[in-house]
Amino acid sequence: MFDGLKKKLSDAVKTFVKSEANPVPARSEEKPEVPEQQSAPGPERQSDIQQVQVHNNEENAKEIASNPSEAPNVGARQAEPDPPRAEKKGVPKQSGEALVKFSLSTKVKKAFSGSVKLSEKETDDFLDKIRISMLQSDVSLEVTEGIMADMKSRLADSAIDSKNMTAALLGIVRSALVDTLAKTKEGVDIYAYIDDKIKSNATPVRILFIGSNGTGKTTTISKIAYRLKSSGITCVMSASDTFRAAAIEQTEYHANRIGVPVIKSKYGADPASIAFDAIAYAKSRGIAVVLIDSAGRQETNKNLLNEMHKIVRIAQPDITIFVGESTAGSVIAEQVKDMSKSVKIDGIILTKLDCDARGGNAISISSVTGIPILFFGVGEAYDALVPYSPDFILNSIMPN
Repeated sequence: MFDGLKKKLSDAVKTFVKSEANPVPARSEEKPEVPEQQSAPGPERQSDIQQVQVHNNEENAKEIASNPSEAPNVGARQAEPDPPRAEKKGVPKQSGEALVKFSLSTKVKKAFSGSVKLSEKETDDFLDKIRISMLQSDVSLEVTEGIMADMKSRLADSAIDSKNMTAALLGIVRSALVDTLAKTKEGVDIYAYIDDKIKSNATPVRILFIGSNGTGKTTTISKIAYRLKSSGITCVMSASDTFRAAAIEQTEYHANRIGVPVIKSKYGADPASIAFDAIAYAKSRGIAVVLIDSAGRQETNKNLLNEMHKIVRIAQPDITIFVGESTAGSVIAEQVKDMSKSVKIDGIILTKLDCDARGGNAISISSVTGIPILFFGVGEAYDALVPYSPDFILNSIMPN
């Protein structure tokens, strides 16, 4: 996970640092090279050539006599292949992107002192490389520009260790990311919240899961149910996705494997009534938590949004969680923002992070939506649900 962003950041910094040792050579006018004249063959060689030519002529004549239709057109001029281009010596191959060159003053300071400050142009060149790396890794434009402004301020105020510039520059990138992640809103700790509700005898706690199709809602619910049961907390799963084929069977399959009860009905049944029955079941048996599944829906589908409003009105969830796959790119932020206009969303779970090489969503989605990330799904196993942590993101992104 995050491999793409990690590599891009590392390459951007290393390219900048190595540019001093690999300056772009100045372009010079190139003169066409004249091929060397070959010396005429000696008398012995000429005799051999003549004998070969006479032999070839005799063979050709015999072949033409036996196959007159294949006789060549004597008057036609045979096309000759173009001579191979002579390779230019002393000119290294250039990549599409010109490397950044340090100014003369920076080189002098670097040579005679242990630290150096980058000029404004050098700073802009470096930030351009980091900016491209961020945007290509699904970090939003708004968040990227905020990170660039932070880094520019740090570079203006900092002297870079000239003997270890790579580590110094990566440290500045890391510090800017730390500040960005620290600004995100802190999410609710659902396990601590459940503990408090149990202690105050305010159960069952109702948690509703929403999101688009295929994001892993049912699997995520199963992971939370597994964690609750492992901690000695009782729960019930509500199979309120009566729209998607095999959704009820999938919920029932996971519930049986984990060993928790499931409340279900038939396809086409009212999802809100199933959630109501699950809550009633929990109350009558002293079960602490009700985990409510729902049909995947797009923020533009009015019928499904009305159905979700009914579930919210009847179930009155304590926590509503949006489940989205990190591989969806910048689309997920728009989905969250649009759906949050219809229902209050308390947190986000990003699934399939183990399949996401870019990882930029984990940096920017909370800043863009104003809704905190609660967990990362990092695999199919029931214990593959990692609590959100800025350190987890930084340690996954930043090169060692």
